[in-house]
Amino acid sequence: MLKEELVFEEHIILTWMRDRFLQNLVSGRQHARGDLKDSLSRLKLNPYYTFPTVALLEPRRHSGEGHEAQGYAEQIRDYVQASAVSGFTVFLDEQGRVALLFSWVSKERLASLVEQIEARFLDKISVGVGKPSSQLSDIHHSYIQAAIALQHKFYRGVGQTLHYSELQRDVTLRHYPEELENKLFEAFKASDSAEEIAQAGESYYASVLAEGLLSRQCVYDLTVRMLVGMEQKARSVSRSIGCYEKFDVLSVVKLETIDEIKQYIVRFLTGLRRAMGSDERETHRSIIKKTIQHMEQECQCVSLQSVAQKVYMTPTYLSLLFKTNTGKTFIEHLTDIRISKAKDMLKSTHYKNYEVAEQVGYQDPRYFSQIFKKKVGLSPSEYRESISQ
Repeated sequence: MLKEELVFEEHIILTWMRDRFLQNLVSGRQHARGDLKDSLSRLKLNPYYTFPTVALLEPRRHSGEGHEAQGYAEQIRDYVQASAVSGFTVFLDEQGRVALLFSWVSKERLASLVEQIEARFLDKISVGVGKPSSQLSDIHHSYIQAAIALQHKFYRGVGQTLHYSELQRDVTLRHYPEELENKLFEAFKASDSAEEIAQAGESYYASVLAEGLLSRQCVYDLTVRMLVGMEQKARSVSRSIGCYEKFDVLSVVKLETIDEIKQYIVRFLTGLRRAMGSDERETHRSIIKKTIQHMEQECQCVSLQSVAQKVYMTPTYLSLLFKTNTGKTFIEHLTDIRISKAKDMLKSTHYKNYEVAEQVGYQDPRYFSQIFKKKVGLSPSEYRESISQ
């Protein structure tokens, strides 16, 4: 019994020594010396690597901090160690992450090893892979690159293998995009469902990231500021805002991917939209009614800009509001009004076709005829003849 305990202790001590030695190696503290290979041999590790490379593994479960996460990483390390996969040396780094040291020529076996771990632990594993080093004493470069690659799961999603050599470089956000926040708020106010809010959120982040990927911290900061702005704008336009679940900064910065952030803002904005109450919906209906009245009264010279000014809205927001509430765009509805008025004039007056076109807002008679025939199925002259028969 005592002998078994001693063997068990020796195994633990050896594992601890391996981890400590490899941690020093990948951190650059283990300087290149002639006995580097001897040290690996004494620790019963492979001393020979062709273009040594580091990969860092991060499971989806227990990816945070604490004893539970550490214990989970140790289970994965012990499993890989017991599996004795040829060409791979496994250890825990100083952050408690599972790390693999291997020869670049063995890179094709990395995917099957990760699949094996996922099947054993029923978990998704994100992998960051550094560039191969020319020699073992330079392995700390590959380790740093693997850590950077792993961070890009923020954009690529959990459970992906990310190679440092394939990453896009982060860009710097020069100023806060106030105009994009305003555009998002206009779409938010005009929305009637979580799906429409989700579309607006997708458009917002697509515009923010159009020139390149931002750092993870920058996206967190941008998102928090945007949510503060959206909340303030909602309170300024709604006469009575009800109860809703306020956003939590700590909850935002704990989200692991950009998709999780998008899902969070949809939940928050959907609750905020609901809290703005029915009074705003009634206001929207009143605005649309007034807009249509202006379109009917001034169809000869009306425009989206002129009507928006009269109902005290921006053209962009009025356009979104109109489409949401009527199912038609502003131009589609204006065209219907103009054609309806043109039909009445062709029935009840002796105006020539070009005069009818001018009366309803078309300066080009040929264009008027094309639109009329597309909507009615007959040209203005054919329509007039059909009425007189």
